[in-house]
Amino acid sequence: MCKLNHQSLVTRHGNNRALPQPSVPVADPVDGLLTREDLQQPVTMDLVAWGESLPGHSYQLVWNGDVVGEKKYIADEIPGDALTLPIPASLLENEGVHAAGYVAKNELGGQTAYSPTIPLIVDLTAPGGGLLAPMVFPPEAQDGTLTSDELTAMGDVLTAEVPGYAGMDWGDKIETFWGSVPGPQHTVTPSEVTQDRVMIDFTRAFLENLGDVREPVSYTVTDRAGNTSIPSLPETFQLFLTEIPNDYPAPVCAQADDGLIDDADARAKVAVDIPQYPNPQVGDKITLYWGSAALPEVALQSGDETSDPVFTLNVPYALIAQAGEGNVELQYEVRRNDVLVGVSLSLPVTVNLTLPGPVDPDPETPENEALALPIIRGTSNNPDNQDNVIDKDDFLLDAEAVIGWKDEFAIGDTLSVYWGSQRTPAVYTLRSPDIGLDLVLSVPNALLTAEGTGDAIKVYYTVTHAGNPNTSKSGAQTVVVTSEGDLPGGPDGLDGPVFTNANQFNAISPVNSPDGTPIFIPPYVNADKYPRVSVVFHGYNRIHGDTPVPGASIEFTHVLDASEQAQGYAFRVSAQQLSLICEGRGEAYYRVEGPGGVMVNSITTQVIITMSIPGGGC
Repeated sequence: MCKLNHQSLVTRHGNNRALPQPSVPVADPVDGLLTREDLQQPVTMDLVAWGESLPGHSYQLVWNGDVVGEKKYIADEIPGDALTLPIPASLLENEGVHAAGYVAKNELGGQTAYSPTIPLIVDLTAPGGGLLAPMVFPPEAQDGTLTSDELTAMGDVLTAEVPGYAGMDWGDKIETFWGSVPGPQHTVTPSEVTQDRVMIDFTRAFLENLGDVREPVSYTVTDRAGNTSIPSLPETFQLFLTEIPNDYPAPVCAQADDGLIDDADARAKVAVDIPQYPNPQVGDKITLYWGSAALPEVALQSGDETSDPVFTLNVPYALIAQAGEGNVELQYEVRRNDVLVGVSLSLPVTVNLTLPGPVDPDPETPENEALALPIIRGTSNNPDNQDNVIDKDDFLLDAEAVIGWKDEFAIGDTLSVYWGSQRTPAVYTLRSPDIGLDLVLSVPNALLTAEGTGDAIKVYYTVTHAGNPNTSKSGAQTVVVTSEGDLPGGPDGLDGPVFTNANQFNAISPVNSPDGTPIFIPPYVNADKYPRVSVVFHGYNRIHGDTPVPGASIEFTHVLDASEQAQGYAFRVSAQQLSLICEGRGEAYYRVEGPGGVMVNSITTQVIITMSIPGGGC
């Protein structure tokens, strides 16, 4: 009996079979690519025991033609059983396409055989290298803005081109970002690699969901190996896709609360508040329309967007006059990156700038320069009478104010002469006999004595007319008023007050007067008899002309004690009052109540007020 001892019954000759091809399970079956994620774990090659394998035979990795790595041996495996070989991590640190296989060896006889190789690709380089160009957008959007009309003309799809980049390959994943919001994604195809560009579509639905934002648009590329590029260069866009609202809150004009903008309002410059409107942003440009006349556009600065109103615009007289009188609509427009984003409701106002008397050649000033200055004359029989001088002979008499005739005067015009600080004027209404003649108006002595003496009493007049809300005001005439008797200051009168903080330029500033400034009243003759002293201070600037700045005047009265009579006394102008004047001048005088209640005024002292700080205002 013959025992076969598991030997094959058939012996074949002349058939050299090749070793089975190995595989690397984690590699891409298409081209053998290993991803970065794959490389974070041990990578092994799978093979099977070959047909002639016997215990003691060996197998070892072949890498780019070199036998490397651990040699392993057949133990009890039989042909067809699974075997594995580890691929050393050091081999996978080198980029490129590698040929991987194995060598089988009959250790007893020394025979070797090499398996077929498979490609393994190691890719550690991010697409694009050190630079990814920005996306290229259609010409309609290359100004950095995209409007709803422009998007409609594009078929409601904004198509951007991603230019070819270093290492571009099929399977690359392009991810777009609009600001921080993820946008459309795209996987590169072989044909797009050939064309060296990829087109990305942003739909209207996606863009409208972003809102009307200004954001950088960019993209990144991640290749099949898992390498992610740096962000591309951005292309910043401002979206304007929502319908332009025309119901922003109307402008606010407090001076028109009575329904009328008159000449006095316009001379002071009309303040128009731009209220908080929806989603204000720094850089928004606002244009205010006064009727058909537009103010220069003004941009929102940092902090304006959270204020209410966002800011106030001062409308000059010339622009109000340009738009004409009657009913006028006030409205503003808001532009963002030069694109209209909103229009306000209208505020209707009525404008009346017509003045009684002649037309004002310079309506930016409080005075009508076309009106002649009043000429003041005393009424005593003293042959030495001078214009605009009331001497001791005239002081207890009425005075005369001569007003030069203007052809624009009309019957019924009311002329009011104001003497110094007295609030009650001398009033006269024009009649037909007055036409063509200079007017000589009587100023009651009560006004002169109530105001008292001084070297710079200001006298002016106004012209009004029934039914006209406007007042025409003349410039102020400077009048010298003197009297005799045992008066405060004696025969030489009262010296002017002293601004003790004024510098060498006769200027008051935040440097020398951060907390306000004193007005010093020096000792004067007869102070013991007449200790009741009142100081008067007025501040002036360009805006208000010869009209004192509102809130920047003081008039304080103090009764001097014995010490103050000998050493003098100081009144004080506050820092707030100085800041209201800002850039201009101040003048101060004091008055002392003399015998019979007659007021004696000191010389007026002038001082420069300069409170603005460069870059910080007043």
